This record gives sequence, structure tokens and C-alpha cells, in this order.
Amino acid sequence: MKATRPGHQPPPSPTNSSGRVCAHEGCATRLSVYNPRRHCWQHTELVFPNYRGKRLSPGKA
Repeated sequence: MKATRPGHQPPPSPTNSSGRVCAHEGCATRLSVYNPRRHCWQHTELVFPNYRGKRLSPGKA
């Protein structure tokens, strides 16, 4: 098994030249060109996708 020690961080993703920022009030995070949403990852609503099985009715868990 081979591993490496933690080193430098990867370069940041390119940002939009338009300077899009997170739509959440008070958040100044610049959004990547790869992020089609209006919010950064910290302020995006949490969604759990259902890839297999039956979809549950709202209110039943």
C-alpha cells in the first residue's frame, strides 16, 4: 500500500469573471463556474436523493 503525506492544497476552482457570490445574506463566498446554483455549498439546502426503492409519501419516514 502506498500513501503520501498531506501536502499543499489543490488549486481553487476557476471563478466566474462576472464575480457571482453566494445569495445567502452576509456570505461573500465567490461561486465557481462549475456551481450552477445561487448558493455556496454551506448554504445550499440539504437534499437526500432516492436512487433505488419506493419514494415515501411526505410525512412518512
